Amino acid sequence: MRKQHHYLKLGLSLGLLCLAGLIPLLAQPPQQGLEVYLTSARQTSPLIRDNQLQIQGNALEAQRLLALYTKPLVQLNGNAQFAPIFSMDNGGVKPDFNSNGASRYYGYDLAVSNGGLYQGLVNVTQPISNLFRAKAYAEPLALASQISQAVIGLGQHDVERIVTDQYILCLQDRLQVQYTDSLLQVLSDQRLIVKKFVESSLLKQSDLTLVDIEAETQRNLRVGYQTAYRRDVLELNALSGIVDTTQVDLAPLNLTMAPDIGFAESGFTRRYALDSLTLRAQQNIFELKYRPQWIFNANGGLNTSYLPEIPMRFGFGAGVSLVWTLYDGHQKRLNAQRTAILQQSYGNYRRFMINQNDVRRERIRGELRGLENRLLVYQQQIAGYQSVLASYRRELLQGQLPIINYITVVKNMVAVRRDALLLQSNRQLLINAYNYYNW
Repeated sequence: MRKQHHYLKLGLSLGLLCLAGLIPLLAQPPQQGLEVYLTSARQTSPLIRDNQLQIQGNALEAQRLLALYTKPLVQLNGNAQFAPIFSMDNGGVKPDFNSNGASRYYGYDLAVSNGGLYQGLVNVTQPISNLFRAKAYAEPLALASQISQAVIGLGQHDVERIVTDQYILCLQDRLQVQYTDSLLQVLSDQRLIVKKFVESSLLKQSDLTLVDIEAETQRNLRVGYQTAYRRDVLELNALSGIVDTTQVDLAPLNLTMAPDIGFAESGFTRRYALDSLTLRAQQNIFELKYRPQWIFNANGGLNTSYLPEIPMRFGFGAGVSLVWTLYDGHQKRLNAQRTAILQQSYGNYRRFMINQNDVRRERIRGELRGLENRLLVYQQQIAGYQSVLASYRRELLQGQLPIINYITVVKNMVAVRRDALLLQSNRQLLINAYNYYNW
């Protein structure tokens, strides 16, 4: 009777320990979630930062063009040129640094040099009715800023996918470690029970040795899984721009599929639409040359070629100039045709990208359906293993089952549970890919 009571206690211990052994027992350190890495990656990405600076630069360039085409240009010009001659008018040869009409001399021809040049002028140039030109030149810059903003959005989207994929990979590594720990805990508890059966001569010493061998195998596997986890966490830090080598515990992740964007403008194709608009804006700039351009000019100051008359040669002048292209070999028409052809090219890229992403989303949806079916199979297998283990425990207590059979079933059940959770991780990767293309 006491012996049966002893077997009953051992059986209850075996059942409870096997159940508890599948749950990690060690307390986990504070967890760090995905958003920490995403935020850091967005802030440290050089591509994103570069395009942000490009937007600021485009705004300043637009202000410069507005000043160029609408504001007056005021310049100060100064010239002093000496052209002395050697005059022979009054007999002999004598130098004359600023001749007033010599007829016989050596030196530059006075009709060409005027004996010198003395200028000190303030010039003012003011474009007339030129605001439309400033707007035309500023439009490509505004579109360039929108393109940079689209590139920032795409860059952030790419970073989010890469970092999230790496985060899921780290969770997979940690899952391997956790399930190895679970199996080691089961084997550790199992060893205590097997040892008692060996001491009671109900099991052989070789059964205890088998448990020890299996535990050593799992410890070796755990070292590899832990190394992979640390390696992938460090890579996650590198992708996120985080300078940290301490070990962290990552929070679980549960991604959901975003609603289908349908026929809405995709973030992948927005760039092509903006590129097409940029071509149109460049065509508008090209056509500005066919519109008349009036420019008001004025100057004032000193302007003379005869040094002694400088005090009397201060004055001013003003005028208007016109530039109007009337014919240039039909360049306007040819450039318009070129613009239309290039716009067709961007349209082709846009349609190709839309079709490509539609196919990719449908492919991922199909993979997710297949994955759900596989998960159902795993659940059925786990239920079957649990039933077999309950039967094996009874046979083990009665000495009718070798310990190796029991260990094999425990290993298989843990492996199936691990594979089921790894399949859940693959499901997260597929959802992340779907959300990437559904943007």
